[in-house]
Amino acid sequence: MITQWIEACGVQRVSLDGGLVLNLEDYNELVITRPLRLSLPALGTHPAEDVIVDPMDVPGHQRPLLNFAGSVCTHASCDDDGTLRIEFSNGYRFTVAADEHFTAWELYGKRHGYMACLPRGRVRVVRHDLPEEDLVSDRPAVQR
Repeated sequence: MITQWIEACGVQRVSLDGGLVLNLEDYNELVITRPLRLSLPALGTHPAEDVIVDPMDVPGHQRPLLNFAGSVCTHASCDDDGTLRIEFSNGYRFTVAADEHFTAWELYGKRHGYMACLPRGRVRVVRHDLPEEDLVSDRPAVQR
């Protein structure tokens, strides 16, 4: 599991431009282009629930669910199979699994580097904030 550098960063802006785009503090951007499982916390009389959201085709009634602006990323990690797990200070969580044919998510950090879940769960990492011997990583997905 790889912990992301966006933990403790606030979400400044959310948009749907070629996928779900989260602009975070410290010049970070997370782009999700494959369906995600959004876990909503219990609220009042409404129980907690999970909703599947396709960021490439979000119906109007789901758009308010994606307003993470103002919340802080409290947990961000990537499993060995490329699954991305993100949690926010408002209790929302989402999970993005790898896709067989397409890049599922990409994380850009001006001060950190680049990370992406390529087809079949291969995770590509390029870091410029680490020692030179750790700059590039290309991990194959765990065989299922």
